[in-house]
Amino acid sequence: MGGFWGLAFFYPLNGIHHFLYTPIPMFLQYGAVIATIAVELVVTTVIINFFGTLWGSGRQVVTNLPLRWFYTGMVLYFVTCFQCALQVTLTYQALIHFTDWVVGHAHLVMFGVFSLWILGMMTYLMPRLLRTAWWSTRLCEWHYWLSFVGILVMFGDLVMAGLFQGYFWNGLSSWDVSVDGSQPFWIVRVFAGLAMAAGQLCFFYNIYRTWSAAREAGTTPALAPNPA
Repeated sequence: MGGFWGLAFFYPLNGIHHFLYTPIPMFLQYGAVIATIAVELVVTTVIINFFGTLWGSGRQVVTNLPLRWFYTGMVLYFVTCFQCALQVTLTYQALIHFTDWVVGHAHLVMFGVFSLWILGMMTYLMPRLLRTAWWSTRLCEWHYWLSFVGILVMFGDLVMAGLFQGYFWNGLSSWDVSVDGSQPFWIVRVFAGLAMAAGQLCFFYNIYRTWSAAREAGTTPALAPNPA
């Protein structure tokens, strides 16, 4: 309950932390900084509760794929919030403002957290809706690992790119120097994104084959209306 109400109270105050060093009044920027750091403390309580619930059953992270999706998303959620508590400070923001660090942060929270949770839900629900097992558990594993490794590489790559860009700009290097220095990171980002995309293709193909197998077996989807 503390985690729920803490997030409900502090999260709406965080939006302005995306607009530091802008014409928005400074008292609002300071308020967003404080609220964002407070969210990190609240998120810590939620994560402790999550891990505590799994205490003694950690083996399920290996054997239970939907739970692994949720577990991974929860760990990355903590990383996201910890990173946000750093980058929201005005000192840190002066270095990483407008760099690929921010892009990496956005990718981690949207794909590495919320998308992983949604994919975990779908991995759990799809066989139950179609009333048949996954066509290929190997494809399920490929989906997980390509998605997880892909977002992890992309996040780390963009964070490093952002730091380099920030130091280039703070050192008053010309724009083309920062672009040339970013090229290796952007190449890595391409391959990380391709891995993530390949993971989703594995998932969609697995869904199609599972659905086809359910139709061939004459299994009625759980949510389909009963025939008259």
